[in-house]
Amino acid sequence: MKLVTKIAAIATLASFMFAGVNITWGNSYADDGGDLASSTSFGVHFDVNDNTTVGWEGGLMVGLAGPAGTTFRLGYDDVPTLGMSYTWWEGAGTGWGTSLSTAVDFDMVDGPLVGGDGDDAADNVSNAGDFGITINLGFGF
Repeated sequence: MKLVTKIAAIATLASFMFAGVNITWGNSYADDGGDLASSTSFGVHFDVNDNTTVGWEGGLMVGLAGPAGTTFRLGYDDVPTLGMSYTWWEGAGTGWGTSLSTAVDFDMVDGPLVGGDGDDAADNVSNAGDFGITINLGFGF
């Protein structure tokens, strides 16, 4: 049984080792109590197969291929998010592939409390339905 476990572990690690890798860097814009807040965004994504990616972009992120070249995104950081992204430009060069994409992610639940008495939505870091827009420059191979 130990041999089967070792083979399964090596096969799993090898599948990630030879997977396509995409590194993203960009800006994220979101509502911050009535003001527009901007922050940097950095991520790394591994292709599991042609239709699925797993990675990190401010938290754990899973991407599933959607219609018309879109990607459904399920993320988890302080709160779980559900969103969609679209890559609207891809470089045609050899070696490192470049891309520009836009993603919209919606918070699915209220975020953690940051103070106050807990009676209203203003006491939360984020509220269900809040969304952020991210514009990314990607490098992949």
